[in-house]
Amino acid sequence: MATDIDKFVHDQLSVWPVVAAKYRALKSARTRTLPYGGLLVTLQSNPGRMPIFDHGCPLCEENYMEHQHTLPFEGRKGRKYNILVNRAPIFPNHLVITRDLHVPQTIWHRFPDMLDLAASLDNYIVFYNSPNSGTTVPGHAHFQACPKGYMPLERAAERILREVAAGGQSQDAEFICATRDAQLFHYKRFNRGIFFLRAQTAKSMANQFYRLLDCLNLVAEETEPRFNAFAYCSEGEYRAVVTLRGANRPSCYYAKGEDHFAISPGAADMAGFVVVPEVADFPRITAEVLQQIYEDVTLSEAEEKRLLWRLVRTQPRIEVGICAGEQMRFEIISDGAGPQTVTLQEGRIDYNGVLYDELVFEAATISTLFAEPSFILYADQMPRYYAGTLKFIVERGKVRAVNQLGMEDYLLSVVSQFPREQQRAQAILIRRSFTHLMPVYVPEQRQPYIGLTEKTDAAARAAIDETWGQLE
Repeated sequence: MATDIDKFVHDQLSVWPVVAAKYRALKSARTRTLPYGGLLVTLQSNPGRMPIFDHGCPLCEENYMEHQHTLPFEGRKGRKYNILVNRAPIFPNHLVITRDLHVPQTIWHRFPDMLDLAASLDNYIVFYNSPNSGTTVPGHAHFQACPKGYMPLERAAERILREVAAGGQSQDAEFICATRDAQLFHYKRFNRGIFFLRAQTAKSMANQFYRLLDCLNLVAEETEPRFNAFAYCSEGEYRAVVTLRGANRPSCYYAKGEDHFAISPGAADMAGFVVVPEVADFPRITAEVLQQIYEDVTLSEAEEKRLLWRLVRTQPRIEVGICAGEQMRFEIISDGAGPQTVTLQEGRIDYNGVLYDELVFEAATISTLFAEPSFILYADQMPRYYAGTLKFIVERGKVRAVNQLGMEDYLLSVVSQFPREQQRAQAILIRRSFTHLMPVYVPEQRQPYIGLTEKTDAAARAAIDETWGQLE
């Protein structure tokens, strides 16, 4: 698609004079560099960055400007996108890739589309601003893209990931964990909360990426964590950079007088390419000002420490009896086969006409955070959702459903049933009571266990998360 993109940009600018002037101005834009955090940060004086918005949402087709054209791109599950030339460019061939529908900016379910874009746009890097993390249009889902090599953090990531791919190690990046063929590294320079990822497949990359986000705390009333993400392909694999944030804008953005700088960091700024839209600010930015800008918008030291702990912690697996009967209905969520039935026949488990002594439906349980539902049991015709592995055994003349899952996932169900002021203490108490029993099967009568229901709440999650693994 790269050849098509180059031609598309050339043809678009040849008939769109107002935006073509902005791209010509980029060629003579003033730049300078400042050393910071082990990188040489680029400052770009770019008064033309002020966006051109006529009316309404600028990413909706009905509000496109005169002469503005599109190139189609199709994502996963029929999601359609329009590739546009960016009206307010930072880079040559600066693109916006926008959904054809007016839907909110979110990365959930769309990161595979971002990876597909990266694979299609050879020699380009695709990037994303989460809401309240530098995007100017949070109400309309979109990505951006530009030719590779302009952003200092991008270059550092590529150097380090090339070293890793060649079998080496880097002193600047620490290996954190792996999910199948995807690896996650913590970059120890520049700013807090920077991670590099590499994977052979888009699926593994997406799993590792979402796992990272799952370990972050949500700001109240926000739909996803604050971050900027970059994805590209190199040496036959997918590679990505994630910069995690604590705030949208620095204090200097709101300051008055000489303390004011009109810097509102987006993805490029967080990757070391700082855009300065006001001409008077450009010569005034020092290393000290730059440091304060980054300190204001990145993760705190405590937040980064908590995140790193969540990424590497584990939870022991336990077995919990759920319910029993001569016949049981269940559904494995991921296989799409719908409700199934097991019955007791001749002292064994009958499933689709085949008899079993024991029947197991495995599910991968992420050990560092709370798992999502993997199966449903229909008890008294009411569906109940559970995380982890489902196992059927024969017990006392009945088919017994047993749940194999992480201890902390189990606690989420049980602790949610206690008053909030007791949840922290109960998490520790119940966890301690299991230490003498694991990995012995625990009957359902020991503790009320109802799976992942509407009774699981944020307070219980917080109580378990804060006491994870504690016995005292």
